[in-house]
Amino acid sequence: MWKWLEGLTGKGRARTEEKTPGPHPTAGPSLLDDLLAQALTRHGGPWRQLNIRFDPGEHAAGRTIFGLDPRAQAELAVEVFLRYLHAARSHNHNAMMMATSLAGPLLRRKPVFQEEQLVRLAEAVRDLGESACMMPVPVFLRTLEDHVREHGLGVHLRATLGTLPDRLARHPNLEQRKVLERLRHLLRHGSPKEPGLDLRRGDAWANTLLDALDAMLPGDAAAWLDLLAHCATATSARPSSKWLSRAKELSGVLAPEGVSRVLTLCLGRVGEPGMRKVQTFMSHQYEIEPTLLDDEQTDLLRGLAWCANLVDDPALTAAVGRAAEACFRKVDGHGPRNAKVGNACLDTLSRLGTPEAVAQLSRLRTRVQHPSSRKQLETLLGKAAERQGLTKAELEEMAVPTLGLTEPGLRRETLGGFTAELRVTGTASTELTWLQQGKPQKSVPKAVKEGHADELKALTAAAREIQKLLPGQRDRLERLYLFPRDWDLATWRERYLDHPLVGTLARRLIWCFGTQTGFWREDRIVDAEEQPLDLPEDTRVSLWHPLDSQADEVLAWRTRLEAWEVVQPFKQAHREIYLLTDAERQTAIYSNRFAAHILKQHQFAALCRQRGWTYGLQGQFDSHNTPFLMIPEHGLRVEFWVDAAGEDASEMAIYLYVATDQVRFCDLAGVPQPLEQVPPLLFSELMRDVDLFVGVCSVGNDPNWTAGGDRPGTGYWREYSFGELGESARTRRELLGRLVPRLKIADRCTLTERFLVVRGERKTYKIHLGSGNILLEPNDQYLCIVADRSPRGAQPVLPFEGDGTLAVILSKAFLLAEDTKITDPQILSQIGR
Repeated sequence: MWKWLEGLTGKGRARTEEKTPGPHPTAGPSLLDDLLAQALTRHGGPWRQLNIRFDPGEHAAGRTIFGLDPRAQAELAVEVFLRYLHAARSHNHNAMMMATSLAGPLLRRKPVFQEEQLVRLAEAVRDLGESACMMPVPVFLRTLEDHVREHGLGVHLRATLGTLPDRLARHPNLEQRKVLERLRHLLRHGSPKEPGLDLRRGDAWANTLLDALDAMLPGDAAAWLDLLAHCATATSARPSSKWLSRAKELSGVLAPEGVSRVLTLCLGRVGEPGMRKVQTFMSHQYEIEPTLLDDEQTDLLRGLAWCANLVDDPALTAAVGRAAEACFRKVDGHGPRNAKVGNACLDTLSRLGTPEAVAQLSRLRTRVQHPSSRKQLETLLGKAAERQGLTKAELEEMAVPTLGLTEPGLRRETLGGFTAELRVTGTASTELTWLQQGKPQKSVPKAVKEGHADELKALTAAAREIQKLLPGQRDRLERLYLFPRDWDLATWRERYLDHPLVGTLARRLIWCFGTQTGFWREDRIVDAEEQPLDLPEDTRVSLWHPLDSQADEVLAWRTRLEAWEVVQPFKQAHREIYLLTDAERQTAIYSNRFAAHILKQHQFAALCRQRGWTYGLQGQFDSHNTPFLMIPEHGLRVEFWVDAAGEDASEMAIYLYVATDQVRFCDLAGVPQPLEQVPPLLFSELMRDVDLFVGVCSVGNDPNWTAGGDRPGTGYWREYSFGELGESARTRRELLGRLVPRLKIADRCTLTERFLVVRGERKTYKIHLGSGNILLEPNDQYLCIVADRSPRGAQPVLPFEGDGTLAVILSKAFLLAEDTKITDPQILSQIGR
């Protein structure tokens, strides 16, 4: 590593030409060199270092490779494995990343191999040793099995494969154990091990399936076993038309509603633990609840997900969406719970193409953090839109389901003489009430439970689905700031204002109507002075941003929404604005506005994924990379440079903290662009993202930081915790200036430039408006109180969702205003010092 560091020339730069020891064993097609050069240009970052598995199809050389003749692809696949072997021995990181990113996609295109080429591939896998886990050995094995099925197992190939098990068995993981089992079967029998039905108890979905089979009539159970045996053959990435036809034929003897019910029950429980398993550690046995899906039954579960294509049922579609989310949820030390099953669910949703399926894809785009799966979601949504002759944005708008709501936020049903009212009460909350002749009931009526169990179940399922879909719709609306759109008045009313689901969000937002701004209030559109707007039918409507108005109008909207006690689904009226500074005009191509902060790396990486940025954790190994966000619609890539801060690391050798540096706006080729040429709205929104990273992840927000001993940046912690306010904190201060006078504790509160000062009975406290940390007067002694977000006292309605720091500040203020009621001994000991 130190030899590589010697190539650095100045801060944040490295040599772009790499030297590898010794000549390459084969000349190799120049296409591979072209692909590596193109990948470094686009994904290399400031240090010209590849640290992600890029998509070769994004580059001209990759597309050329995928368009080659199958025989030429076979020869190139051998070359890729040989290059990886050479790169691993010479520690050529970039060449290794290029090979690992290309090998799998190339083999999946089923090149036509000669036996001699497969022998060379097998020799390369054998010689890789421990590094074999980085290459797609399972895909190589499937390629090998396909060749043996057609041509048999030759003597030379058998001899070479016979040397593989000893090498692969030295450091086996679960995937390698499966490869070893199949490889040994191939050598023992001269033919591949064919998939079969492996149905046994374990995970919750499997237990549910077996319980359903036990409750069936013998004829239905036998038909289901035939269908399940077919599901167990789902070994490919996507179902073929032949596979789907056979599945349709086998399910045709079963009642469609029965198929839908069983699939909904099973897929709805994917990711839930089932039977406890025993794990042995140091001669002791422990019972654990598994967090991973049983990998031996992956093919069966993938086939069940594909079978959801056979039934058009909104409840089943929702179950497929939940299963996909569960499969892509990250498990510590492993990654996604089961990406293969998750991808099968995405494929099913894409094939269904119903409004409910598109809504699930749109929701998953904001929930799934697995990089390749996020990219796949974008592709699937694009293809679905293309099939219907729409843009992706139009498809997402038109495909939002109503889930039985008949007007914005309300669904009514009459069951057994009682009226059920399902109301949307927030962005992620609903309320189900029961009425009899207008009189509210305390609980679900007994007559409904006994006589309308299925309808009640559907109603509660709809409530849960609303809670899952609305946050995704909120995120879609907020993305309109990066990808602005406008609509004619009638279309906007249909898709937003009057839509039964989206209307609950749209009616809490400010909109631009031509040159006017308006808000839905009491069945009409009014301005900030509460005067109705006269809107012609040809009016164009778009989402309002504070940059669209003068400061006095923005203030008027803030004051009006606070008076109406409107809770916006995201910061809109109170949104921070980031304008280009003189210092940024001087640096021209980068901003140091958010440099020199120390962030908690794991929290930062999670927030990057949530906001759509790409970033990989850095550790005590070759892992440096730059967080970035691609915005191809604007031809831009924004980068936020970070590097390790100190040597503190986790057990997995991952650094705990990173230090921040420049923010850059580059074109798609990675060339920095002048900041003055970036559209002001885009600049403001992306700098807001970076401010959010710092505001949420900074160690300055941690009240226990000073108790951690000798850490890097202790001086920074003090400066950030009680220093000058950033843009979001200044917005928070402005809001508190209007909220504090309405508080029950207003007579005990004073707002200064940086603090909310609270006068208690024992002491006077200064709560910093940026970090939420506390100082005691008169000597500014630090008071450590762990954040408590539970409401205290009669707190006012906040005008937007999502500012956790503001909620913490108010919670601490109510606690400290009545400090004589504090019973926590740790807090009391600090106050009494």
